Amino acid sequence: MNVNISNITTSSFSMDYFSFGIGKTPFVMLPGIYTKPMNTLAHAVADAYKMFAEQFTVYVPDRRPPLPEGYSITDLANDTAVLLDKLGVENACIFGVSMGGMTAQLLAVKRPDLVQKLALVSTASRIDDRSQRQFNKFLSLAKNGDLNALSLGFAEAVYTKSFFEKFREPILSSLEGSTQEDIDRFITLTRSILSCSIYDELDRIHCPALVIAGSEDEVFSVQDSKDIAEKTNAELYIYEGYGHAVYDEAPDIKDKLFEFFTK
Repeated sequence: MNVNISNITTSSFSMDYFSFGIGKTPFVMLPGIYTKPMNTLAHAVADAYKMFAEQFTVYVPDRRPPLPEGYSITDLANDTAVLLDKLGVENACIFGVSMGGMTAQLLAVKRPDLVQKLALVSTASRIDDRSQRQFNKFLSLAKNGDLNALSLGFAEAVYTKSFFEKFREPILSSLEGSTQEDIDRFITLTRSILSCSIYDELDRIHCPALVIAGSEDEVFSVQDSKDIAEKTNAELYIYEGYGHAVYDEAPDIKDKLFEFFTK
């Protein structure tokens, strides 16, 4: 499949993104936190979501380099809106995962003209004590430069034990090779997650929404997803026995997303 890796430049920042597909409907995927640039996953993502390529043009934004001190989820949502405006994208299907789900919620609150439908997977609108402990652990490992421990701890928190044991080598290999710039970006984004609090604004979201979570998520609790669904009148689906990476592990999740965005 043809994947286009591109860049937009504004008066204040530049931002990479990749795209694929030939459909008329814009589909924007907002990814979770990662220790490397999203463009390194471009072909893998395009292959995983190839079923969307006929009906949608898919856009996957990266984050601006370097991220300024104090960069927030609000800043990330604003940058995403700038990217979509520059590309002439409006009334899009928005799919946000984890931190990307936080970004997607704010985008739907602040720029409803950009959001036709909203799907949120493994995310939250505020940080509870358990999530705070988890992200502070990631933050400490990153700040200490212990990249092997960070990769292992991140993978073990995100994937179910059985899935991680089965795919341990490719998962850890995909996290290797991060530069110091990558780690600095990871630290800044982790801090942005820890300061995220958008629950009180969710009643401003009026587009059709779907919320998906894994019952065994160790990063965000399933209650986070229930709270978002209740506040936004969204459809809610809980995958029993799955963890944070339900978006990778559940075999039918792409079918559910495709059905939601095309019905």
